[in-house]
Amino acid sequence: MINNLEIIKPLLNFESKGDFYMLYVLKRKKDQPEDERDNHQSVRTIKTYCIESIEHLERRWSEIQDLCEMFKARAYIHVQKQNHLDVSLNMMVALAQRIQDGNPNQKGLFDSVVGQIKTHEKRWIVDIDTTDPDFAYEVADFIKDLKPVGFKVEKVIPTKNGRHLITSRFDAKTFSEKYPDIDIQRKNPTLLYYPNSLENC
Repeated sequence: MINNLEIIKPLLNFESKGDFYMLYVLKRKKDQPEDERDNHQSVRTIKTYCIESIEHLERRWSEIQDLCEMFKARAYIHVQKQNHLDVSLNMMVALAQRIQDGNPNQKGLFDSVVGQIKTHEKRWIVDIDTTDPDFAYEVADFIKDLKPVGFKVEKVIPTKNGRHLITSRFDAKTFSEKYPDIDIQRKNPTLLYYPNSLENC
């Protein structure tokens, strides 16, 4: 079991009215037993949350854990903040365009807009796929010396097979020349909770 709640909470800030972070409970095909994979899409969303405060996250925490355990799912959270006003304005534009295009079905409009609009924080996730902690800190030190020079790794998040480095933007070209096999994720969420129920899958 991996519980990153206390590590991630300091990354969340709610300075303006309407600020939120998207949280997903996701059931992944590769996490399921072999005999259950045939009838399972690669990723299935069990539930989504717009987390609007630390208190909101804490109130829902038991529910999120229970859903993960029950469905053998993982919880992920974006560490790039969004705002309901931005989403609402963009939804109006997208809705008008869909209607003009002759599409009366608006299912998924919110999720579509949330996935496309710019976020209020420019954080990246460096996905290190090894459990060796020394390698993670080696990578973090290398990032620190890239342009712009300075402290850029905000948090180190444990994952099932390694670590996520939560960073501000840096010279990705130079980084990729040094570490061509390490993925830089610019809009992906990070792992919040990995349940005990997945340990035997």
